[in-house]
Amino acid sequence: MPPVRLAPRAELAAAARVVPLLRAARELGAWIAANPGVAPRQVLDDRDELRAAEALELSPDELTAAWQVVAATEAEAGRDQPAPADAVPLASAAVEDVLHEWNIALAALLDREALDGLATALYTVGAPVRIDALFDAYSAAAGSSGRVRPQRREPTADDAADLSRALEILADLGVVELGTEETTGGLTVGLSPLGVWGVHRRLLAQGWHVPVLGAAEQGGAVGLLTMLASCDAEDGESKISAWLVGRPAQAAAAEVRAALREPLLRAHAAEWLHEHGEDADLGPADRAWLLVDLGAGLLEEADPRDVVAELLPDVAADAQAEIVAGLWEVSHPAVIDLLTTLSDHHPEPRVARAARKAAFKARSAGSGQHPGTRPAAGS
Repeated sequence: MPPVRLAPRAELAAAARVVPLLRAARELGAWIAANPGVAPRQVLDDRDELRAAEALELSPDELTAAWQVVAATEAEAGRDQPAPADAVPLASAAVEDVLHEWNIALAALLDREALDGLATALYTVGAPVRIDALFDAYSAAAGSSGRVRPQRREPTADDAADLSRALEILADLGVVELGTEETTGGLTVGLSPLGVWGVHRRLLAQGWHVPVLGAAEQGGAVGLLTMLASCDAEDGESKISAWLVGRPAQAAAAEVRAALREPLLRAHAAEWLHEHGEDADLGPADRAWLLVDLGAGLLEEADPRDVVAELLPDVAADAQAEIVAGLWEVSHPAVIDLLTTLSDHHPEPRVARAARKAAFKARSAGSGQHPGTRPAAGS
């Protein structure tokens, strides 16, 4: 997924407070409370639908969407009836309460109206798109998410009507914004800041990697590393440079020194400080850990034979065997995998033999079961 920039939560809550569909859902909830015998988990019968639509001046589609929001809100709260009439108004509700209520409404509509694919398509494109190109956007998003790519076809009149209805529902909840393309004057649609925030939360909950622009600035060194996971090498170098420019050298070094207290970051931090002329203890155990971490990182990207060739290219075979023989003592989650790779693919029999013995010792000693997550190689 492309990186996005999330608006401040106070701005998101302000936008959610004036969303027409949340207002309609609250008014419908009050109407239900004033009309005993009508329950939000039931399907509206024709009589109740007419009564509610007339009382609240809602179209059939607006009433259906509001009904779904009411039902989802009450189900989430574990109630059989809507909230009491004296509930805190949206205008004065707390930021987190407003966003929670809006997020429930978003989930209800995307799930029940089968609009998840459309919202994900707009998120994937990352910019407003022409209405007539929306089918292509949905096709691209479906293909990128591992689903079967829909066969391209010309939209029918029914397709256009369904798309128009879907966009109206999303607009009523403040998920999308309509605009006009400057060059052609055609109608465009894109996610609003509120929609970006809501879809981002859904994708994150589903296990997607959804990077956020500005995370590096907000999260210090940890935020920078999180951002680098979504970058290629060239973009990563530029972001690192921008991060360093944006903070004094002493502040950057202070964050690195703080990492000395973290077992999985200690060796990397000590190496960085050592390379920059700072006083840092970088002993043989740290260097062995860095070697294993480098090899583990290479194994994620390259062929095992290439990893073996690149790991200690300028070290004589006897010295390599001696180094490899001691790696079983390194408390790294990938040490056994690396030693197994060396034993299977190293061209020097003495090094392969040393790796095989070290892997056996590591398994026997329980090495490689270190809790935690290994940082990216070279981080």
